[in-house]
Amino acid sequence: MKIGFAGCSHSTITYGLPWSTHMKNDLLCETVDVSTSGASNEMFIEKVKKILEIENNIDFFIIQLTDPSRMMMGLYGNNPQEEYEKYNNVEYRPSNINCYRQTNGISYYNLLINGGKDLNKILDTNFSTDILDFLQEHVLISDYNMKIKIFHTLMTYKSLFNYFGKKVLFFSWNVDIKQLAKENGYGDIIKEFDIIDGCVVNFTKEKKLTPCDSTHYDTESHKIIYNEFIKSNINDFIKKYNII
Repeated sequence: MKIGFAGCSHSTITYGLPWSTHMKNDLLCETVDVSTSGASNEMFIEKVKKILEIENNIDFFIIQLTDPSRMMMGLYGNNPQEEYEKYNNVEYRPSNINCYRQTNGISYYNLLINGGKDLNKILDTNFSTDILDFLQEHVLISDYNMKIKIFHTLMTYKSLFNYFGKKVLFFSWNVDIKQLAKENGYGDIIKEFDIIDGCVVNFTKEKKLTPCDSTHYDTESHKIIYNEFIKSNINDFIKKYNII
């Protein structure tokens, strides 16, 4: 069995072995990882599309949804290779599917509520930070960005997977997507989508798991997250679609 998965830093090895590693060890499956720290939900669309184009033997995909407030925009004027060599001290590889700054040579920038001050550094410009303050204080936390955009993103994902004839299971880290949908008129629209109930943040609070920083969890906590929040849902999903 080969499972593709995408997610933000909560699905990477940055803070220890994530839920996906525990899944791989439990199911004895192959995995294709397109997770990227600091990414928005929209950023993964191109990455998932690229994987579906080149990996035709993937059995299904799991999408770990991140904070809806994160917003992706295209970026012009940067040189990814120079940017990597100058600021990141890592080799720039255009084929790196996990790159948090580009896919297929197309540059992105993900705006976070607590980020964005590095744009002048990236672009070698001296723009006023007023525009970034405006985006963070009036756009990222807008009702559209926090409550509606995620459902447009989910519908795009569903159409993409339908086109490639693949199944996808969603789960949310930060917010209860089903509850959010019900509150904002999308409950009926996404009722046929395979989405795990609740969210990881609420689960970790119930289990009183202690993060290793303000938001992230270590290997042992991720093992609990996988075993008690994700695992049974994956097994039910596999049985539902008779995936071997």
